[in-house]
Amino acid sequence: MNEVKFVEFLRQHDDDAWGEVVTNLLPDVHSVDRNALKIWFSFFPVKLYRALAENEENAVRDLILIGKYKLADQVDSSHWFLFGHRYWEQAKQVVMADAKNPPRTSLEQHIRQAARQMKAEPETVLGIVAVAYATLQQVGWEVFSKPVQKSDVPTDRSPEAIVNERSKPEPRSFLASLLQSPVNYDYTIRFDENDPKKKFKALTGQALSVAASEMPGAETFRSADPRCVTGPIPVECQTGACGTCWVGVLGGEQNLNEITEFEKTRLNKIGYPSDGSNHPVIRLGCKALCQGPASIVIPPWSGVLANLNKFDLEKAVEKAKAAQG
Repeated sequence: MNEVKFVEFLRQHDDDAWGEVVTNLLPDVHSVDRNALKIWFSFFPVKLYRALAENEENAVRDLILIGKYKLADQVDSSHWFLFGHRYWEQAKQVVMADAKNPPRTSLEQHIRQAARQMKAEPETVLGIVAVAYATLQQVGWEVFSKPVQKSDVPTDRSPEAIVNERSKPEPRSFLASLLQSPVNYDYTIRFDENDPKKKFKALTGQALSVAASEMPGAETFRSADPRCVTGPIPVECQTGACGTCWVGVLGGEQNLNEITEFEKTRLNKIGYPSDGSNHPVIRLGCKALCQGPASIVIPPWSGVLANLNKFDLEKAVEKAKAAQG
């Protein structure tokens, strides 16, 4: 079957290969989904899939995984925070049609050609098409080809409207502007752009995870996600040690403090390396300080991916022993 060969072609691509593809695609992705595309590949890296495929029980234990870490269980919903999510069903169909033929060019060109076949502007669907190929790689043909489990997504806003909303200044009354000092301002942090109710207020200089923990409705969040003890952002320590509160920043990253060397070190230690920017898209909620409105997305799982390096070392030792024996 050509589909099997196509999946084998996709599985030749590791995180570095996908990183190069995404980097090449990003200039042509609509700004509404540029951060979202990078975030998705941080949430579902190939190295996590490979660890789970090799030995899920060991991976869950050694990577201290909690939450929804298996992409196969959320094929049609893992990308809900992309604007292109509304084109998911069409993207799946286009990718499935492509997979019925032998691979004929580079992965990047497959993605670009598939995006041009969509019934939408290529820049608005390039991201979701890339996600579709990456999902097929990880879950395989049988799971990927199942009928789409549809979800309700608002379709009345254009990508430009969403981008403008992310950059819109926080509305304040004239009286508040006169009476309040900027150091006392609070700002809106959205954690689901599809639901206007999913937001909380953060004071200037307040850590996102601390502000989120002050949001009422702890029981509601906990029932939806056992990781959420006091608010929508899972948190265990508030010191940067655990990494549980990692988040992706869809928009307003400039309205958070510049990442510190300590936060960079912690992200690397936990296994979510910084992209080198002063305002990266992956942050620790307990170290990202509010300086204006922002839109974030909360990962469906938490863990310590840095332990994958330990896996690699153990495998090397085992192989060396086997060769000597």
